[in-house]
Amino acid sequence: MASKNILFVDDEKMVLDGMRRALRPMRKLLSMHFATSGRDALGLMEEKPVDIVITDMRMPGMDGATLLGEVKTLYPETIRIVLTGQADDDATYRAIRVAHQFLTKPCPPDILKMVIKRACMLHELMAHPLLKKAVSSLDHLPSLPSIYVEIQEKINDPEASVEEIGAIIEKDLGMSTKILQLVNSAFFGHYKNIESPSRAVSLLGLNVIKSLLLTLKVFSQCDNPKLSSSFLENLWNHSFETAVFAKNIAEDVTDDKDISDHAFTSGLLHDVGKLVLAYNLPDKYKKAMKVAVMEKKELRKAEFRVFKASHAEIGGYLLGLWGLPGDVVEALSFHHRPHQYPSNNFSIPSMVACADMISHELNPDECTGTLPHLEQAELKRSDPTGRMEKWRVMCRETKERGIE
Repeated sequence: MASKNILFVDDEKMVLDGMRRALRPMRKLLSMHFATSGRDALGLMEEKPVDIVITDMRMPGMDGATLLGEVKTLYPETIRIVLTGQADDDATYRAIRVAHQFLTKPCPPDILKMVIKRACMLHELMAHPLLKKAVSSLDHLPSLPSIYVEIQEKINDPEASVEEIGAIIEKDLGMSTKILQLVNSAFFGHYKNIESPSRAVSLLGLNVIKSLLLTLKVFSQCDNPKLSSSFLENLWNHSFETAVFAKNIAEDVTDDKDISDHAFTSGLLHDVGKLVLAYNLPDKYKKAMKVAVMEKKELRKAEFRVFKASHAEIGGYLLGLWGLPGDVVEALSFHHRPHQYPSNNFSIPSMVACADMISHELNPDECTGTLPHLEQAELKRSDPTGRMEKWRVMCRETKERGIE
């Protein structure tokens, strides 16, 4: 892995000196730079490209949120991380729209090292500059208009419960992804590896959800006229169906509730990369869809033809960038190639792959291009005793009963 340029910004020189000492063992991986103000940081970035910037929130003159806003505009491909000790501070709330990840201050050295290593690996993963820029510049994902209206109405209902709002958010890719980004950061507390959107809503509470929706406008309905409503409806319906099927499959092979919950969330988010590509690069994505139909290819292969990456890698990169748990990031990245996942067991990527395939088989008219299929190596691992047909029957019956 090539050395990465990382910039630390803090108005206290002692803090910067401490970071320099703590990260000395990583000096072969990092080319470290330091600035004591936001203005100095921007000046340094004019002279030298920076892959990762980590800034304190409270600084005189230009605070961390303002600095990261400038970095997002000028250098959208840079990974942006903020250090904060105040979850309810106005500046910290503003950082929600500009920071990829949030860390507590003071940050334990082992946590800081882990976050930096992960950021370096992510930066290495996304080699295509156009895609890196498109994904890194995102601060939210658009929501289906009908769900956006529903959540607005429920937020304004004084009788609404956390459970009701969580159930709505869990049906939406954009809201679920953003909520999980926040709850898995240090922003609202020391929650780690929360993979259920409804659980995340419960932890954040109604007041925070209202602030995100009404004040900060972190959630927004899709406003891109180049995206058809049928594309979005099909994407959301397929994602939720895959989530339910993945959970059904997980419950059939294990009694571990955590695995079942992780399978559901991974299934729900498995196609978030399609939303990223279609929303940010709609003309090119239409081209990929056309290639899939005309040449009778799987859509992921047509995407690779056009973008040099598929929605699986794009989705995994975004969720990794936003600090979501590794299980979900890996499931997204490998759900079309679970046979390459480094595990001898029937893994969550395999569960999502099977659920995705079955969902498309049950809705062939809604699939762009040819139906996805499992590689022979994965079939041998996933279906040693003919259980694939059992899952097909099980999922078909679930669909006929009505998925809720």
